[in-house]
Amino acid sequence: MDWRDSTSREAQNDLDLLLEDSISAAADMLGRNSVFVPFMLVIGVSGERGMRRLAWSGGALTEHGARGRLERPGDVAELRARAMIFGVDAVAPTPGDAIKVALEHREGAAIDMVVPYRLEDATLDIDMDRVSAAAAERRLWRERAGNAE
Repeated sequence: MDWRDSTSREAQNDLDLLLEDSISAAADMLGRNSVFVPFMLVIGVSGERGMRRLAWSGGALTEHGARGRLERPGDVAELRARAMIFGVDAVAPTPGDAIKVALEHREGAAIDMVVPYRLEDATLDIDMDRVSAAAAERRLWRERAGNAE
């Protein structure tokens, strides 16, 4: 079953917007710095949008570590959607550098998108035609006894 079949129009729009904004922000970051620092885009319950950034520390961060540093204690109640964005070394279906966008909505949709890119001679090529998507584990709005937290 497609995630769009089980979510409202608002949830679909939120996740589409987060994906589009994630790729745009990642492209801007890579184009300016040639370095990818994890960040998070959020949509609050009233529709306000925001970006959370990590300061570049020069060290490697795991996905879990970056998420832990970008989450806030009130997120479950204060957000309706979020996207965690970080760089990965993809193995399949397209090996090489990629942008991973972990999308999640309070209605239950959780999707991991991997978007390949190449950065050569100051030219950035993001290949939206080779995006891979997979259902993901709910991370913020986890289910407990049939209900989301």
